[in-house]
Amino acid sequence: MVVGMVYYSFFALDRYESQASVVVRQPGGGGGAGAVAGLAMLVGGTNPTSREETLFLQAYVTSADMLNVLESEVGWTAHYQDRWADPLYWLPADSTEEEKLAFYQRVVTATFDETNGLLNLAVQAFDPVFAQKVLDVIVTNSQAFVNELSRQMAREQLRFAQGELALARRTYEEKRQTLVEFQRNSNVLDLEFTAQARATLINELEAELVKSRAELSALTAELSPNSPQASQMRNMINSLEKEIASERQRLTSSQTASSLNVLASEYRELTVDAGIAEEAYKFAVASVENARIEATKQLRALLVIVKPNLPQEPSYPERLYNLVALLLGLLMLYGIFRFIAATIDDHRD
Repeated sequence: MVVGMVYYSFFALDRYESQASVVVRQPGGGGGAGAVAGLAMLVGGTNPTSREETLFLQAYVTSADMLNVLESEVGWTAHYQDRWADPLYWLPADSTEEEKLAFYQRVVTATFDETNGLLNLAVQAFDPVFAQKVLDVIVTNSQAFVNELSRQMAREQLRFAQGELALARRTYEEKRQTLVEFQRNSNVLDLEFTAQARATLINELEAELVKSRAELSALTAELSPNSPQASQMRNMINSLEKEIASERQRLTSSQTASSLNVLASEYRELTVDAGIAEEAYKFAVASVENARIEATKQLRALLVIVKPNLPQEPSYPERLYNLVALLLGLLMLYGIFRFIAATIDDHRD
């Protein structure tokens, strides 16, 4: 107890604590996300997404990365180093990075409140102005951290959609170029239409052939089979038959790959492929727009609920409280040892 009184009377240095409270929220959030967040607040919880990102921020505030930022901006180590007067809060000049981080996590705390989603920040320092300055730097860099975190997720989502769009565009252009090359090589713009027109022509020629044969029968019934009119009609019929055979050969021949039915089948396949690629490209364009909108919706912001304050009085050490707690602890230990000693004496007797 005497040692404790001497320490708190002559060695313990006053430590000032600056405090702030922040929260991660989605600006302009509405719709389903707002309903979920509202329901979570009704049951005493927080938005799972905001909670997760707040925990990320909590880890960042107490990390070596934040310590490095404070080193470069406010010279954090120089303020705490070689305070040999207080042996419990003494950071040696030759401290390792691990020792600095452990000391940093003693004087800088980030506590997450599950009930309201607030992250309560506190910085202890031997000077009130320095404590507030350190906390200002932490809050400023925390805002940048949250912004970069949300933007990074948005960029990844948008980058994936843009990559799919580029792939769909290349595929569409390749399919379209293949179709154009096929049309150029076949010298026909629309093979399906050409094949249908050729089939229609064959039907018309066959109808004309039937009509000519009927007229020939009528002529041979009235005139001699060797009459000029009958010979002329037979010549016409022969011409029609040859023309029909030629058209059928060009339309359905299996002996050549340049027949219209083969070309039309290939043309239709290429057209279907180009159509599918075009639809995929349109879908990819829509996906990029949707990804851009969703990325905007997923942006988060760090709201400062309570700004870093400038402490007027030291918060630590709590001398009276600590001395009373030390006295009670020592009395309990004294009582335990006296009980053990009395028990030993009883057994000895």
